[in-house]
Amino acid sequence: MTENIFCKKVDLTSERDVEAAFVEPLLRLLEYPEASIKRDRSLDKLPIPKGSKTENYRPDYVLYDSEDKPVIVLDAKAPNKHPERYKYQVSGYALLINQRHPDENPVKYVVVTNGLRFIVWRWDSDEIRLSLQFEEFSGENPKLLELQSHLGYKAMEIERITAPVFQFDRPNIHDLPQIFTECHNLIWKKDKLGPTDAFYEFAKLVFVKLREDRRITELIGEGKTPKLEDFSFSTNWIEDQVSRDIHESPVQILFQKLLEMLERDITSGKKKRIFATGEQLELRADTIAQVVERLQHYNLHGIDEDLNGRMFQSFLNATVRGKELGQFFTPRSVVKYMVRVAQGLVSKGSDLPFVLDGCCGSGGFLIEAMAVLVQSIRRRKDLTSRDREALTERLYEEHLFGIDASDRIARIARLNMYLHGDGGSKIFVADALDSKIKSYTGKPLEMQREENELRDLLLDQKKLFDVILTNPPFSMSYEQKNPDEKEILDQYKIACPGGKPASRVRSNVLFLERYWNLLKPGGELLTVIDNTVLNGTDKKNQYYRDFLLDNFVIRQVISLPFNTFRMAEAGVHTSILHLRKKAEGDKQGHVFMAILNNVGHDDHQNHTPQRDNLKTLLNSYLRWTDGGDMSVIVKSNTDPTENLGCPFQVFLVDPEDLDKSRLDAFFYAPELRRLQTAMRTQEAAGVIDALSGNRFKIVQNVSGKQLKALHGQVFRYFDIGDVTQTGTVFRYREYLAESLPTRAKLMVAKGDVLFARNISSRGTTVIVPQEFDGHFTTTGFIAVRPNNEDEAALLWAAMTSDEWVKQIYYLAITAVQPEIRNSIFEEDMLVPFPRKNGGGADSLLARARHFRQLQEDTRIAMQAVKEAASRTYTGK
Repeated sequence: MTENIFCKKVDLTSERDVEAAFVEPLLRLLEYPEASIKRDRSLDKLPIPKGSKTENYRPDYVLYDSEDKPVIVLDAKAPNKHPERYKYQVSGYALLINQRHPDENPVKYVVVTNGLRFIVWRWDSDEIRLSLQFEEFSGENPKLLELQSHLGYKAMEIERITAPVFQFDRPNIHDLPQIFTECHNLIWKKDKLGPTDAFYEFAKLVFVKLREDRRITELIGEGKTPKLEDFSFSTNWIEDQVSRDIHESPVQILFQKLLEMLERDITSGKKKRIFATGEQLELRADTIAQVVERLQHYNLHGIDEDLNGRMFQSFLNATVRGKELGQFFTPRSVVKYMVRVAQGLVSKGSDLPFVLDGCCGSGGFLIEAMAVLVQSIRRRKDLTSRDREALTERLYEEHLFGIDASDRIARIARLNMYLHGDGGSKIFVADALDSKIKSYTGKPLEMQREENELRDLLLDQKKLFDVILTNPPFSMSYEQKNPDEKEILDQYKIACPGGKPASRVRSNVLFLERYWNLLKPGGELLTVIDNTVLNGTDKKNQYYRDFLLDNFVIRQVISLPFNTFRMAEAGVHTSILHLRKKAEGDKQGHVFMAILNNVGHDDHQNHTPQRDNLKTLLNSYLRWTDGGDMSVIVKSNTDPTENLGCPFQVFLVDPEDLDKSRLDAFFYAPELRRLQTAMRTQEAAGVIDALSGNRFKIVQNVSGKQLKALHGQVFRYFDIGDVTQTGTVFRYREYLAESLPTRAKLMVAKGDVLFARNISSRGTTVIVPQEFDGHFTTTGFIAVRPNNEDEAALLWAAMTSDEWVKQIYYLAITAVQPEIRNSIFEEDMLVPFPRKNGGGADSLLARARHFRQLQEDTRIAMQAVKEAASRTYTGK
């Protein structure tokens, strides 16, 4: 990135440029009054140590608090200087200042920046507290928010006021996951609660903690100095309350006060319920005390609401696995991308868009949409501050809608949104797929009122939405045999492929029609969807694609990495689908597509922000939609240890080239197209024949009738795992025909060429040896029957090439175990077959024969070793 919120990189050529273009606007952002900033000319030069010598030095800035005490020493350097090399200067200067204030040490932080890097240390430590790159000074970056929460004028005021009374520091946001995990595990193990219940109880304590921290911050904001007893979320306060017999678990009192405050908002209709009426902390008093002890000295109330919410998000990510709550939390980088590309998230005049997530989970999409809209309101120069406040309040109360079938998850979403500023007043508990919003008897009166409110909105008022952002569950299905689920299926045309009701339909498919009904014409749907919908070969998946093409304009198809949901222990191939509901006269235009190989973490769940593709992707998309050039990107940044790696690719697909049977980005990958074009070029040059699979004879599965006729006979069987990467069958099992594994349906012959159809086994290729002639292998292979040995050797050689393996990777279909179907081999894949005249066939054939002979020699030698070992060990 060549610019941040302050300046462009080209503006920074000297130390003075860094001061004027970077440091000065940063100090304004940190809200330091002019009277609290002393610049170099007004500062004394002091003799600071430099090795065994001293040097006279003064920094560019010393920042002061409201008591006129120095708190930060900051120095600017030229962009070509390394900030770390000058840490001794600012630390030495801070030491001399602090020596002038015995027992106070007012200087807390020292900073060196060259404009391109900004490094913060505690004045007496060599450990870097914060480090920001030039491009990280952006309004959306959590590291900038963290900088504000530590070094901002108000933050230093809080630290100044609380330090003599009670240690009350803002934590490093990167340390929070470990802190939260320790607390959660303590609750889980000490009170013997399941992970979900432990999570919910910890959520109550975190909410109390954040509320109490907010109270302390507001107290300071009113010009008051808190006393020790004001810090209620502390072991001191608990011990005092217990000693006076006020309550055996005093934090229960704090929780009850919180509930009373929320109850007033619920009664007035401003809020939906987060905690049940009469709910308590269901934890032992000593467990609560130990959690308090771990959290008491951290100030979790952020100056910025977004940072406050991010702390809770860290808590969510640290303490719960997706499966344990029945939820698969969408990675934040994916959420952010989906929100940022929604063109409907723009306030026009006094109009605000209506936003929905019908599977809102913990509220991630709605929170990000809220942040974008709040930011756009704050930037508007045509509004007074009162107008901006009123518009923001209207956004919170009327424009953000979420639905979730789980009462507990909906409450977590409300809590999450509350901590991000608000916006939880339109989070409903319901099955969003039930377009009739059927009411069930036995529900509490309050839930019935919420249900009636949702029914009034969607059925009576016929509320339609501008933007829908969602990640519906892709493993949940509705089945005709279940009466309640049949009621839902009967509401959807998409549940009747070919006019006949399907026995079962996955919920994410039903949501395509549901959301279409809830969108305004021209409204946008951004959803995560599994790739089976986009490329499955059966008739019902084609019916779903036809529904998409008939009813929506496809804006984007973004292929997510296979490890996107690995944090939630789900390895499903998914895509972001960006759709616009067709208005009258709308026609399909170019489709913006991309293949991502990193969204901020790797296969091993390590965070890899430096390799995250989404920032580059966002810039490309916004440039294209703004009328700029769209350049094809093919960039390799994968790690060699990642099994399913491919280049990061960004490209456009012409509407004329859109194949309705394949809407997944992999099918249109530039790397695949270039590969196949190169083969066609070599074919035109007379070097190879680029043969379609339909030029070869494919071995068909034996039928049940054929297999039954073989009952009583013994057969050998090998699976893909019994074959080495070099094509040697090193293991097999024997079965009676009637006992063969279900997948043992390929009866092969000597010389057949087999290749693994699944991408996880791609590259496994074998020529069937004599010992398996007339025996069985798995249907995980596609078996090709060559005309002769030479053709078998050349075919086997072609199928070991990188070009062949890449085709398998890109052309495989379905989401859970992507694989090549026979029809794909026949119609879409190219076999690079060398020609005998000028194509190198003779040389390749000689090499293949030599390798095959080595394989056979190795097999014979290995068998001899086994037999000799058996004789040695058994004497037989």
